[in-house]
Amino acid sequence: MSKNMDKNKWHGLILLLVLLALIIPSHVIGIDRVVTIDEPWWVISGSNYYYALTHQDFEITIYDYHPAVTTTWIVTAGMLSYFPKYRALEQGYFDVRKPKFEDFMRANGKEALDLVRNSRFIQTALLLALAVLGYFLLQKLIDRTTAFPAIGLAMTAPFFLGHSRLLNHEGMLAMFVLVSLLGMQTYLNKDRKLIYLLVSGAAFGLAQLTKSSSIVVVGVFGLMLVVGLFKNNGQTFSAKFWDAVKSFMIWFGTAALVYFILWPGMWVAPGKMLAEVYGNAFSYAFQGARIEVTEQLQPSSFSLVTKFDGIALYLRSWASSTTPVTWLGLIFAIMIFFSKDKERLPAPIRSTLVYLALLGGLFIAMFGIAQGRNSPHYILSSYVCFDVMAGIGWAFVWMQLQNRWTGLNRAYSSILFFVVLIGVQISFGLPYAPYYFTYKSPLANQAATLGYGEGLAEASDYLAQKPNATEIRAYVYNGMGTFSFFFPGKTLVFKRVYLIDEDFATITKDMRNSDYLVLYPIVREKQPETEKILGALQSVNPEKIILINGLEYIYIYKIADIPESVYSELNR
Repeated sequence: MSKNMDKNKWHGLILLLVLLALIIPSHVIGIDRVVTIDEPWWVISGSNYYYALTHQDFEITIYDYHPAVTTTWIVTAGMLSYFPKYRALEQGYFDVRKPKFEDFMRANGKEALDLVRNSRFIQTALLLALAVLGYFLLQKLIDRTTAFPAIGLAMTAPFFLGHSRLLNHEGMLAMFVLVSLLGMQTYLNKDRKLIYLLVSGAAFGLAQLTKSSSIVVVGVFGLMLVVGLFKNNGQTFSAKFWDAVKSFMIWFGTAALVYFILWPGMWVAPGKMLAEVYGNAFSYAFQGARIEVTEQLQPSSFSLVTKFDGIALYLRSWASSTTPVTWLGLIFAIMIFFSKDKERLPAPIRSTLVYLALLGGLFIAMFGIAQGRNSPHYILSSYVCFDVMAGIGWAFVWMQLQNRWTGLNRAYSSILFFVVLIGVQISFGLPYAPYYFTYKSPLANQAATLGYGEGLAEASDYLAQKPNATEIRAYVYNGMGTFSFFFPGKTLVFKRVYLIDEDFATITKDMRNSDYLVLYPIVREKQPETEKILGALQSVNPEKIILINGLEYIYIYKIADIPESVYSELNR
């Protein structure tokens, strides 16, 4: 008996170590090779957060309605590891829309990119810990052999991988939501130990501190409790009802406690924090802008998108950035509901699949129906849910193959099969490294995400190789952070708003004061306001064109090569 237990523990440890060996390289190799257009905002916000904490300015620890407190904590940890003296230099708070933060860092012998790197490694450690926790909960719910491919496929899927390597909220949100769901499911349908309920509640609290959109978890948990009322477990309906109420109160109370403890703003101004987060979130969802823009919430003016156009848009985005490994796995997962092999299928497997599908579907429905932006990464939680489902589907197929061919039941054959499977998943994303989020499925015409800042680091590398690079002035479209964090010279930021406002006087002035112009034609279709400047320069040959996956991403022009006629055309 003891030998079998020891053997089982060693087998579990080997599985976990193999899983981590498969996951970790993709998450850390080249982690500092790209900065996206959103990240400078959060690097500066996180630095302001660190400064606010150390100066006890707790009331100003809110920077957006997300509320992204977990992200700002990550940057705070990065700052503590890289530049702890930042708190004592009396520089105050930096505007997230201006490059003064970078100038300050360099003046003090520090680079913003090094802060990004440290912060990303800390975030990666957190995500790996959540993956291990998810693996533990899933193997408790179903079995170890199923948990291995489920977590492995989710953590190595290109679209998730691409975003989880960045300093944004989506990767953490997706994993907090997954752990919360699996914790609930383990408590309600497998093992009534309080620890699982507390883990689920804490994960939900962290999800709420990351993005308020995780509120959909409350609906799923409510449904799980309602379903439990109708289970025949020997208890009276009244006993089951009060047990459900108690479970919900403990779960929600744990989440609220985590929310309060980890957000210093809640210590001094809870009303302000909650109004900013949920007021702005609902205003944005239903009216397409924050309260400061719409001035007040007017329920009568709420306008939901009709005809499911938004939902269809997100479904197309998901399909175009998901691998065939996940597609097939989802088909196999559906087959579980028609299987008659009840003896080898763990009891909670079907309900786990249903709740994963429901949670993933709710994120798509919420962002598809509401107004506002429609970035594909908003539904990254859906990707993770569906990838976990796919892993369960592949485990089911492997079980069926083992039933048919007994030779497949040899020791470690399952590990080998799933290692190969996860390797195939990784192989789909590798051609897109380090821009994993630009992955395009074999059947898609275009990737779901393009023009998120990828390629601008390569443009920086090109100009940095020139003689006297530190003296070069580059005028770069959306270049704050995406280009400037990498470039040793001076970066002038070509803001998109200049084109929207047709402020060509500013554009031409900045061009004349620069040595190089760096444009970003990959966004030409999505940002038609770029057409005028790209059209004006169509007769000028760029000194360098940067291609990524066969697409023209960046044009680099030497200002000395641009004729006066271009300036005249822009100012007409």
